Amino acid sequence: MSEMWQKKDKCQIITGIDDVVIDIDYARHIWRLDEIWIDTVSHKHLSSSPQIFWDFINRGQKYGNDLSILSRKLFETIEYEQPVNIEKKLKDFLIWVEHFQSNAAFILVTHPLAKSVEMKLMKILNKYGVKSENLEQALLDLSITRKSNAAEEENFDLFFIQKQIGQPNFNLDEALKEHYRKHSFVKYRDPFSEGYSIDDFREKLNSKLELPDYFLPYADIICKFDMEEKKWIDLQEEFVFYRTYRTERSYESLFYLERFLANIEKSQKLEEHELSYYKKEEIVTFLQTGIRISPNLLTERKQEFAMSLSNSILTMMEGNTAKQWIEANNEIISTRLHEIKGLSAFRGKVTGKARIVMNVKDQNNVMEGDILIVPMTTPDFMPCLQKAAAFVTDEGGVICHAAIVARELKKPCVIGTKKATTVFHNDDIVEVDGFTGIVRLITPV
Repeated sequence: MSEMWQKKDKCQIITGIDDVVIDIDYARHIWRLDEIWIDTVSHKHLSSSPQIFWDFINRGQKYGNDLSILSRKLFETIEYEQPVNIEKKLKDFLIWVEHFQSNAAFILVTHPLAKSVEMKLMKILNKYGVKSENLEQALLDLSITRKSNAAEEENFDLFFIQKQIGQPNFNLDEALKEHYRKHSFVKYRDPFSEGYSIDDFREKLNSKLELPDYFLPYADIICKFDMEEKKWIDLQEEFVFYRTYRTERSYESLFYLERFLANIEKSQKLEEHELSYYKKEEIVTFLQTGIRISPNLLTERKQEFAMSLSNSILTMMEGNTAKQWIEANNEIISTRLHEIKGLSAFRGKVTGKARIVMNVKDQNNVMEGDILIVPMTTPDFMPCLQKAAAFVTDEGGVICHAAIVARELKKPCVIGTKKATTVFHNDDIVEVDGFTGIVRLITPV
């Protein structure tokens, strides 16, 4: 991804948007974007026509769909390709890289474009009588998409499997095998994390599966919009869908790439997951010459990795160098804060035990009634979101995943606090005030 973001001209050609990210950091599974860049680009596009945004989304969905199809084919060749043809593997890998990078061109610039649409829509709502202090909540209420993301599609398909159980000639085992083939990647979010298993789906069948109930709030106001103004409502819905779609395609492709690389590792007698720690050029070199990276370098990369893109200059750090950079760039809180503020995503007030979850594989630690505190959420966090009494995020805006789920589950939620995961500790007693957006430490651990 970082290689693509360095190529300004190529990004502009692929996305059709002149603005490309120039500053971003990555460490410990967390991306940090330049907020000033987001704000500048979003204001710039306030005067853009709706068609500019539609063209961007349509391009992005095309590249994402192409990546999805190619990644599945990449994986499916493993089943019948014996013995492993290394020359073909190299060709397939380079084609995958090209498609993956094209999808990556859309990932970051989506943020300011979506924010621009939000700002435009809030201006229209204000024109029709929604008060300034209620605009963010109104926008949140309108951020509904009737298009299904990958997690919802999995739920839909399993819902219909559940309804067919017991019917004549229905083969549950065969239905679950097909469901696994189609949806196993949905659970994948972290490197080397497993996707859903057939047993996972079989267990979900024991719960009550329901289809979402869509509704359109503010219908009395929206009916006053003229034809041009209504286009911004449609764009808001589309961006809610696309923000999830573009990252789902990335995770899906990485899920299948890991299995593609594992096939090579097994055939060439490499360590498990070894190629996943190689850079693109190093994988190419190995496939061409059989030369591996040094064991010491491999060990360093397993310990720590960080990346910084500043003014389009990329710096990649490993081992102790990465650790030192992370420590130097992390916010240092000298005295413990007792209160932080974010954006209220759903109203209500709840007190409970804090549970810090930095990645999806740790969500089993969340108990009923806990306050879930995360960097951000994705669809595969649903099991712990359903258990939690409220949730708090470091990142996110009015159309982020956590905000939308909070509304659906009717649970207090505060988003965009920037530092909740560093301020609070596991088992702290905290209060989440969804009316004010304040998260308060009641009793420290």
